[in-house]
Amino acid sequence: MAINDLEKELGFKIFKRSKSGTQTTVKGLEYLIKCQDLISKYKDIQRQYCPDKNDIAELRISSQHFNFTVSAFMKLIEKYKNSPFKFYLKETTSLHAINHVENDYSDLSFIYINKSYREAIFNLFKEKSLTYVSIAKVIPHVFINKDHPLAKKKLIKISDLYSYPMIIYEQDNTQVLPEEFVNLPDHKQIIYTQDRGTTLGLISNTNSFNVGTGCLHPNNGFSNIKTVKLENPENLSMDIGYVYKSSRNLSKLCKEYLDLTKLELFHCLPKL
Repeated sequence: MAINDLEKELGFKIFKRSKSGTQTTVKGLEYLIKCQDLISKYKDIQRQYCPDKNDIAELRISSQHFNFTVSAFMKLIEKYKNSPFKFYLKETTSLHAINHVENDYSDLSFIYINKSYREAIFNLFKEKSLTYVSIAKVIPHVFINKDHPLAKKKLIKISDLYSYPMIIYEQDNTQVLPEEFVNLPDHKQIIYTQDRGTTLGLISNTNSFNVGTGCLHPNNGFSNIKTVKLENPENLSMDIGYVYKSSRNLSKLCKEYLDLTKLELFHCLPKL
């Protein structure tokens, strides 16, 4: 169907045409975005219920900024090195990771849950018909390089951190779940990043720090980074786990990746 015919059928213009070129109208852009979403959902349904005749292994994973999910992905790639496959790994925020599963963009999402918003997020899972499975619990640790002034400490006090730049994963305007594990009010030097590689690179080469799970895989690519326990007067803890759609049965490939992820996580859990 030609665009002009489609516009007549819809009753509005998708594109605004002029001598200088073609632009989408406001309503046309809304229509195209919805079409794109429908096409994406159709492909996901087709992928789930109409397997590729060529039997291509396909897996879609979303994750917060965890290195163990990447390590498990590497192991999976090695396992399937002689087979055709399409693997997707999306590093993102917790809320986007949850939405990816809800909208069938991902088969599994790996997130952490801070006890400060545990009740709210489980209400969200119920509302979205999602299942959450806990894998491990951790306490806050500080990621720093081995030459950092605080590197020789066995326990870092919160007050120690105010002298150094703090790295936080950036959130967009729709993000309502905090990405940072520990809130340091009135901190004067904050660096916002969007991916784990950038964060580790900054930690490796500057006196900046990040507070997180303490999970540091030996194959993270930055051998001069270490983790140190953070003073924890409020007994904060973080639950690491995965989310999937309650109505879906996990595929054999999902289960294989889950097993690899658990092994990689337990391999890099900090000693308490």
